[in-house]
Formats: sequence, structure tokens, C-alpha cells
Amino acid sequence: MAIAEKIVIVGCGPGARECLTLEALSEIENAETLIGSARLLALFPEVKAKRVSVRGYRGETIEAIQQHAGQRIALLVTGDPGLASLATSVIEHFGIKACRVLPGISSVQIVFARLGISWEGVRIISAHAAVPSYNIDSLATEHAIAVLSGNAESMIWIATLARKLGELWRIDVAQDLTLPNERICEVCADELEQLPQPLRAVILFRKRGKI
Repeated sequence: MAIAEKIVIVGCGPGARECLTLEALSEIENAETLIGSARLLALFPEVKAKRVSVRGYRGETIEAIQQHAGQRIALLVTGDPGLASLATSVIEHFGIKACRVLPGISSVQIVFARLGISWEGVRIISAHAAVPSYNIDSLATEHAIAVLSGNAESMIWIATLARKLGELWRIDVAQDLTLPNERICEVCADELEQLPQPLRAVILFRKRGKI
């Protein structure tokens, strides 16, 4: 693909348009085709590009990109393209030379910023698409764990992790970050399975006295 026709993968952050970089906004405004979820496409009502709504599945997204080859494509992805993102599958399929990746702010960055604490050394685990395969016992050696929540089955795993870690760990649920109904609250292990699903949240575990 020519440089002008590269697939521009745009990190759109956790949800608020204000969290996008100026470079990201410029690429979106100049795109001929926008591909992304309905929620992300709705952030840019003024953009005249053709809109292709996808649900975030690998095959569906790759097919949509192939159907619009030769156009200036902006692929909208949530958060940062380098963290639990659809961008990985797109780059693996088309190759990095065919893609240009624009970083975005991740929900993990936002929650640590809201709490005013460093996120150096935090273990980040994605439970978006599937139940994590981590050995729960091994995670007790960490000082902070941020889990990107997924479906109800993943939430059972997260609740099991909370019970294993025990009372020496604080649990915070950070929901709908950067959106009008943003909420960060401390919970106990038993409350995790009662949260509504699907949950757009970061579940943050912190060892008390360490962070």
C-alpha cells in the first residue's frame, strides 16, 4: 500500500472525544472511510467519511478493511492500540508496513491518574475476550494488578482472584472512565459478581501499604 493509503489505526481512548490526540483527530477528519464500533463512530458526527460499523471481531474487521482497500482508512479502536486491542490482529494480518498506529490513552492510565498514583510495575491483565489463563496464586507476589473487565464468566475469575488475594488487598472498580457517569469505588470480593454485565471497567487490586 502507498503511504497515503495506509491503514491508520487510531487509539480513541476510554470513551471521551477530549482524550484523543490532535494527530488522531486530524487523521479521522481526513479519512475517506471510518471503521469501528457504533459507539466510536458516533463520536464524530461531523466527519463526512463513509462509516463502516463493526462489532470488534477479527474476521469482520479485516474483511471491512479489505473491502475498502485503496481508500484512506481510519480504524477506530478503544483505548491504546498496544494494550488488549483489535489492532494486534490487524497488524498481524496486513503487516506493520501497511499500517500506521496512533497511540491513545488507555483506561489503565486514566484510573491511575484519577487516583494520583504511579502505575509503574503494575501487572495488567485483559479479561475482555476470554477468561485469563494466569495462575491466580502467582499473582499474589505483585503489588498492583489492573484487570480489564470482560463478560460475566471473566468476572467470576476476577472475584476468585479477589478472594485468593484476601483482605490485605484493596479492590477498586473504575467504571465508564472519562464519560459523564464515571465512577470509581472500593468494593469487596463478594460484590464483584453482582456488578451488571457487560461492565466497561478496570478492576484495580492494590496491596495495602504498598501503593
